[in-house]
Amino acid sequence: MYQTRITAAELPVERLLGEYCFPERFREACRACPDYGNDWSCPPGVPSAAEALRPFRTAHVLGMQVFYDAQTRREVSTAEGAEAVRRASYGPAKRVLLETLLALEQTRSGAWTIAAGRCELCARCARRDGLPCRNAERMRYSFSAFGFDLAALARRELGIELLWAANGLPEYDVALAAFLER
Repeated sequence: MYQTRITAAELPVERLLGEYCFPERFREACRACPDYGNDWSCPPGVPSAAEALRPFRTAHVLGMQVFYDAQTRREVSTAEGAEAVRRASYGPAKRVLLETLLALEQTRSGAWTIAAGRCELCARCARRDGLPCRNAERMRYSFSAFGFDLAALARRELGIELLWAANGLPEYDVALAAFLER
């Protein structure tokens, strides 16, 4: 049904911020997202990228491509069908990526992860009920919540184009995360 491939690049955090972070450009996209104000890893209330990344010198940017086989792509022709396939493939692959990076954090003093997409540690985020995060020590902010141009970052640093499909599935989906070191 699917295969994954991870591509990585290392760059200085200063360059990551200077060349790819444009929160004002992406603010409206965040406001239009259904997770806006409903997930602790998403705006509003997320620190600025400059503030959150200030302690770090090096960013290891990871692009995980989730490739769908040709038969699956042929069989899925609706947005609903694509979402069902993603729940069974892209979602679990993103969770494995996050768990791997969280485990890696434990081996590197002061390291920190920026997650690929919104936090999915809980079935329902406590923020929706006006409560504090139940997994604050493991929750990581979404890369997009900081206002990064993820399409440019993936293309220029990883050689990966982000693909979109109105109905059905693209050849692959991409999850971008970063592992930061001091």
